[in-house]
Amino acid sequence: MTKKNLLIVILLLAIIDLVAGGWYVSRRIEASGKSQSLFGQRDSTEVIAMADTVGSTSQADVFDKLQHNTFYFISNSPSVKGDNSTYYTSTKHVKVRWPKKINGDDNFEALEKELIKKAFGNTQSVMKDARYVFLNTPEFNKPIGDDYHSLVKAPTVHPVYGNVSQVLVYPYMTSNRLLVMEIDKSEYNGSTTQENSTFVHYDRLKRRVLSRLDILVADASKESKLLKAINKKIDNLNQGRGDNRLQHALNVPTEICCGKKGIIFQFKHGTIADSPIEVMIDYDKMENFMTEDFKQLVMNNDGYKLYKENIAAEPINPKPQTVAKPVVTPTVKKSDTRSYKKKNYNYKRYKNFKPKRTRKRGYSGARHRSGHHGYSGKRHWNRRRY
Repeated sequence: MTKKNLLIVILLLAIIDLVAGGWYVSRRIEASGKSQSLFGQRDSTEVIAMADTVGSTSQADVFDKLQHNTFYFISNSPSVKGDNSTYYTSTKHVKVRWPKKINGDDNFEALEKELIKKAFGNTQSVMKDARYVFLNTPEFNKPIGDDYHSLVKAPTVHPVYGNVSQVLVYPYMTSNRLLVMEIDKSEYNGSTTQENSTFVHYDRLKRRVLSRLDILVADASKESKLLKAINKKIDNLNQGRGDNRLQHALNVPTEICCGKKGIIFQFKHGTIADSPIEVMIDYDKMENFMTEDFKQLVMNNDGYKLYKENIAAEPINPKPQTVAKPVVTPTVKKSDTRSYKKKNYNYKRYKNFKPKRTRKRGYSGARHRSGHHGYSGKRHWNRRRY
């Protein structure tokens, strides 16, 4: 057999093997009743579910200790000449529990940038710089330009003239997939106090900040249905509120907070009540309004932990601390010891004096002097009881 014929035979045998292999695989697929790919590829939803569970090992988040900083400012001259209560004042408080490590990672630039933006309203890249810029910018109830100076101690905050602005930043909730940071802002403008809360959601696994559009679908028709669901929940809440009923919402709030059981909608002061109100809708009732990515996040999430910390705003005028007066004990000189004992001897004697029981004396016929009583023949005015 020539070399050419040998090559032809080998080629034919290889073709026969390929055909036989294909026939065998097709028979196996028909026998199992499945049409899955030969390489075991999954559909898109299964891939998303796997992607959300890959690398689900979670490390505890680490935060700094609570830091409280305060700056005071006052105008150089009173608004009404001679009236010290008409100085314009500005007090600024900042309380922060800033994250140090998120899921074992100390590099979370996107989260820090979003926190600075929402908390302090500036574009500084470092929290300490952003906090200083906020604290060092006074807010007066009336524009006074540069006619002010800083103070070391807190001024008295008077109505109309005093302003107190506060920012609180701290963790609200964490889980295997989600960290929620809360930002509370409060401002007293001389007559009323305005309060509001905002939240920053951070995907701990994918290391990115989630916006409202990453959580809720941007669809006008679904927005109206969501509004109906919120007003239905408001009706349920009104059943136990008596005369203090909540009004129906006219719009879906822009500010939301994703908790353990559902999504909390934040209504600002005066929207549906005289004070800020939170309305929560359970996740199972929010499925039609959430994005597909966030649905998968909720389905594959656990390890929820709420940070129950008592971080509250400072009072407008803090109460002055009362210092207990020290108890002073009298000191007696050695030279006065003898006279001191003499002065106090009779006092101690009569203080603890108890008359002895004596035998009744018989009448001797002698007359006692009028106005004298008792065996000793002295008046006891010093022991009269009223």
